[in-house]
Order: sequence, then C-alpha cells, then structure tokens
Amino acid sequence: MTGGRVWTTAGRSGTRTAGGSGWSWRPGWTWGRDGLRPRSGLARAGPYQPVPAWVTQLVGYPDDRTGRPHALVTSYAGARVVLDLLDGSLVGAVDERAHASTCATVRIAGELMIVSGAGSGYLQVSDLDSGRSRWRRWCGDVRSLGTVTLAGRPHVVLTGGSPTLQVWSLAADGGERVGSLRAGTERVAVLAATGTGDDALVAVGTGTGRISLWRLVADPGDGEGVRGEQLGEYAFEVPGLVNVLRFADWREQRVLLGAAGRLVRVWEVPGGMPLGPAFSAHTGQVNSVVAGRLGDRPVLWSGDDSTVRAWLPESGTQFGEAFRYPYEAAPTCTIAVEITGRPMLVTGDAAGLVWVWDPERPYPFRREVPPGSRGAERPEAVPGPTRLAITEVAGRPVVLAGFAGRAVRALDAVRGGEVEVPLDGVHGVEVEAPLDGVRGVEVEVPLDGVPAAAGAGSSGTVAPVLVVPGHPPSLARIGPDTIEVWDPATGTRIGVPMPCPAGVVGPDGAVGPVASGLVDGRWVLLLTAGEVLFRLDVETGAVTGPLTGHSGPVHAVAIGELAGVPVLLSAAADDTVRLWDARSGRSVRTVLDGHGGAAYAVAAATVDGRGLVFGAGRNGQVRSVDLTDLVRTDPDGSGSGRTDLTDPGPAEEYGEPALPEPAVLMTATGPVRSLAVTRADGIAWLVATDGTVLRWHPLGVVTPPGRTIEFDATVTAIVARPDLLVAAAGDGLIAYLPASV
Repeated sequence: MTGGRVWTTAGRSGTRTAGGSGWSWRPGWTWGRDGLRPRSGLARAGPYQPVPAWVTQLVGYPDDRTGRPHALVTSYAGARVVLDLLDGSLVGAVDERAHASTCATVRIAGELMIVSGAGSGYLQVSDLDSGRSRWRRWCGDVRSLGTVTLAGRPHVVLTGGSPTLQVWSLAADGGERVGSLRAGTERVAVLAATGTGDDALVAVGTGTGRISLWRLVADPGDGEGVRGEQLGEYAFEVPGLVNVLRFADWREQRVLLGAAGRLVRVWEVPGGMPLGPAFSAHTGQVNSVVAGRLGDRPVLWSGDDSTVRAWLPESGTQFGEAFRYPYEAAPTCTIAVEITGRPMLVTGDAAGLVWVWDPERPYPFRREVPPGSRGAERPEAVPGPTRLAITEVAGRPVVLAGFAGRAVRALDAVRGGEVEVPLDGVHGVEVEAPLDGVRGVEVEVPLDGVPAAAGAGSSGTVAPVLVVPGHPPSLARIGPDTIEVWDPATGTRIGVPMPCPAGVVGPDGAVGPVASGLVDGRWVLLLTAGEVLFRLDVETGAVTGPLTGHSGPVHAVAIGELAGVPVLLSAAADDTVRLWDARSGRSVRTVLDGHGGAAYAVAAATVDGRGLVFGAGRNGQVRSVDLTDLVRTDPDGSGSGRTDLTDPGPAEEYGEPALPEPAVLMTATGPVRSLAVTRADGIAWLVATDGTVLRWHPLGVVTPPGRTIEFDATVTAIVARPDLLVAAAGDGLIAYLPASV
C-alpha cells in the first residue's frame, strides 16, 4: 500500500559524474523476531538503459588503462555507447552517423578502436573513448563483420548478404579494400572470424543451415592482397537460417559455435567434426551462444527469446536449471565476462536494458525448475497488509509500523530500538512484549483519550488502532460507526470522534487504503470505499464525498504536493492514476494509465522544481508524468500569490486535454505495489517494490545507475523521508541509511 504526502525534494538531483558509482546507501538496523528479521541482499548495480530500445549487439573487452570490464552496446536505431560493467557509467557515446548495425573492437597501431558497418553502406573506424570517427569509407551494405590479423596487420572481413565477402585492411587514418572471396552460391546470413598465426579462419552461415569454413592467407606477391581456400562444410540436421556463429576455446581446443532456429551445434576446428549432438532444449530461435562457466564448471551458454541455458557440448545436455527472463521485452543477446574474478553474464533486451548478472544469484532471471520435479517452486504466500509511516517525537524520527493482526509498533528511526506506545488494553489488539535482543529507547508516545482498558472484557468488537501513512502520519481507530484520530508525535487527539462514511469499513472489519496529511495547515484524512473516496477534515469532522471518477476499486491513495500545491492521488483497478484537488475534492483528471490492467501504487514529489507523479501496477512499469503546468499562481486574482490547480476545462474532441508524455523510469519483473521517494548526497531516488526486490532509480538530469536489492521474503510496504528508507519484508523491518550516517 502506498499512502501519504511526499515531501518536496528541491534542488538539482544527480550531479555526480560517471567516474563514481553514486551509490551512497547502506543497510541500517533490522527489527523482527530472531531468525525472522529481513536480511538485506547485495545491492547490485543496474539495470542499465544505455540505449533507447532493442540492444542488437554486445561486445565485451577490458579497458586498456584501468583493466575494468567494458561493453560496447549497439541498438537497433544505430546508437552505440561504451558501458562500464562495474558501475554502469557511460564511458562514451560512439559517433552514430554510420548508423551501425554491426561492430567489433580492433587494435590498430596498439590502440583499441571500434570498426563498424551499417546498411547505409559505410565502413567506419572510431575512437573508443571519445567516439570520434577516425575515417569512413563506402563499402556497400554491411550485415555482419569480423576482425582478424593477417601478416601482422589488422583486417576486417564483412558481408552485405551476397555470397561475396570483402576484406579490408585497417589503419588509424584510413582503410583499403584488399580482396574479396566468393563463399559459394547462397546468400550469406552471418560470419565469424578468428586468427591463426599469420593466417585467419572465416566461418560463413547461410539461410539454409549450411556453414562453410575458409582460410584467409596474405597474398605472398606484394603482401597487400589476400586469397582464400575452403577447408570444409558443416550443416544442421534441420535447414534453417544460421543466425549465430562464433569461434571459441573449449578445453584447450578451438571450436566453432553455431545456431540455426532452435538448434545449437559445436564443431571442431579445422577438422569439422561435431563435438557432440546438437543442443535442442530451447523453445524459440537461439540468438546467442558463448563459452563461459557456471561456478567452477566450464559450460556453453545459449539464449533464445525467453531463457538462457547452460549445457555441455560433448553430450548436448543441459547443465542445471534454465534461467527464465520475466520481462515482456525479451533478451536479444548475451555475452560471458569476468568481473572481479567471477564468471558473469551480460544480457541486452528489446527494451534497451542491459543486465549484469551472476548465475549463482541470477536476478532478474529466475531458475526454471521443471514442473512436478522435487524442489519445484511454489507460489509464495504474501503476508497481510502493512502500513508504515515516519513521524518525529521530541525531535527524534520515529517509524510507526502496523502489521495485520498485530499491535502498532514504534521504533527509533536511526537506531531501530523500540519506542513505547501505550495501547495496552485496547480490545482486539494484543500488545506484545519487547522483542528479544532489541534495545528499547525511552521515548513515550501517550495517546490522550484512549482508556487503558477500553473494551476490555466486552463482548463487542472495538476497532484496532491503525497507522495512517502520510506526512504527517496519523494513528486512527476506524470503526463501522466512528473514527478517532491521534497525532503520534504528541499523543493528543485531533478533533472529536466523527461518523465513519458508509463502506469505508468492510464486512470483515478491514479498512482499505488510507492516507493522512496537511492541506493549508488543516489535518485531512483520505479514505476509500471500493471505487469511491472520502476527504475528511479531522478538526471539524466535515466529510467531502463520495468522490467519484474511478470505475474499479481503489488500491492506493496519497496526499501530496505538486510544486507547492496540495493534491490527492489515487491508483485503482480501472488501470488509472487519478488527480484530485485537495482543497475542494474536485476530480481533476486521469494523469496515468496503461498499467497492464490495474494500478497499484502512486506517489508524488517535486524534483528539480518540477511536480512529478509516479504510478505503477500490474505490468511492472514505473512511469512518471510532469504536472507542473497544471499549477497556476493567484487563481482568484487577489494578488495573494496562492497557487492552485488549473481547471482543465471541457474535454477536447478526442478526450481530455493532452498532458506531457509519461516517462518510463523502470520495468520490474512483476507487479509493483509500493513507491517512495527519498534523497541522499544530493540525489533523489525513486524506490519501488517488486515482490521480494527493492528497485532504486535515481531522479534528475545526470544520475548514477540504479540498484536492485533482493530479499528472502516479499516486501509488503516502504516508507521514506530524506536520508531514510524503511521496508517491511516478511515479519519485520529493515532500514536503509546514507553511508555517511
């Protein structure tokens, strides 16, 4: 559940340079019963989104100066960037004028550069660091290329799809076509090249499943030309487009890896004998094959549109479980790399995301255990609703936690010790003894007007005291007939007992999403009853509502501000996030939709002076929309300088007036049910819950890469303020603090 007014995060976010990771958070205290406290997983960098969409190629290499692992990332649109795989920083954006569809790294005169080709007909060599183009030459359409060394000089072999291959010599200041080779009569789909001393080997794949192997030799006449000789032909059992070819070293011998359709094969080089039977466990077209390791075991990795699998070429059998990709945007390419001594995989997908993942801890991939086998995964039982809030007691930040069926707990936000909340004797809520091993902090939160033995021994049911999230939060007893509210910072009652609107309390006594906050200095509660909302002025007891506009049950509410203007926000099962005027309760408009069928979470914040609303739901996409232009100053012409929401006026012919295009900030592997915004070291972070995962996304103009943290239990709620984030996971809480605290 998401609720509460989100504070303003003003100033310029994310001013760190790419030279640092920008990650300044650390796990703080944990709270819960011994053995059941949530454990913080490794804060993994990523995912990275270095290109706009559809990663078509990944080329991994170590940086010459630092030794850090880098990857050259190419997108479908031709954008190319160099990504540091340790922290996700962009090392450079390579010149895009060639609109490269294929590229490789090549060492020219001792310097590592990029050689690329494109359908636009150009061959280009560029600097890795600056992206500056050294030279371009017209060569015709380029579909595939590979680099080799012939007679001690760098060359590139390329094809545009015809049966003829071109061979170019490469220099820092130019290139020259030195020969051509007709590789049979069929059109070439893909090629791979590797060096063998002074000569080179080139493998050529066609659209009918046939592969031919050629040796390239420098012409002994003047040393400038090349000639080729065929060494043999390979073939797949089932004719199909050969879309992957790669040379690799396997158990101290050179092999050729190839994929056509769903089949993957390995051949000895240059003998041409299959190393074993074809691997056929994939259910879709294979788009990558690489040699790597799973732990200490050498394996081959291959991937199709949904899974990555490890297997052994001698037997053609799978090794361990498959790893299934949970996103709708399927993986498009995978490479194997070594990072800090560990064998890792780097995967690009159709959304432009790049994931660096360890098969031993494979997030975002999931181990795919065969159905019915021992150890098959079972659906996880999700704990009951949790409500979290942060307030201040005697100048000290305190976390309030309300778990289903348990007493409200209060904890010191910095140290995690329990703070006393004397709710003893409230019928229906058992106050538990202090937890073993948790040092209490003597901060008392008295609640005026709650008798110590209220309802004790009564046959009737007294509603429990609930945490109402917000800034500031409230403690409230919401019964079928009456609502009572207290300020947890002082323990005093706010207003008087008020009638409860019909439908707010369900037949089972459950209360739906609620939020607390201040509107023009007056304490307000936002309540839900199915698909309608109620705005309650706590001090006067005045109720505004029912507020209508949704066509499905409301899943989350928040009281927030947009550039200083108080607003109400709601996310509902009708797939929409809706904006309301906090002063009047007027329904302003739908501001976000397209959450995969239901919106589950909503939040608001002001970042870099812009009023942003964030929404997420069933499809895992977290998006934001800039609503700053909906705010106007001096709406009544009085010169007071007051700000208010503009009236959108009559709808246009094809719907409501247009808003700025929403930005997709992250895509989770499952439904997102909570959002929060926090801030540390000048960087604002949007945090989302994705099942057992916390997803951190930086907000601002220049930002570090995001982070993912995986837990053993489902994260049921999060709450944040500057320099603090608290998550409820399983049966306890965990806090994250800036590293400097």
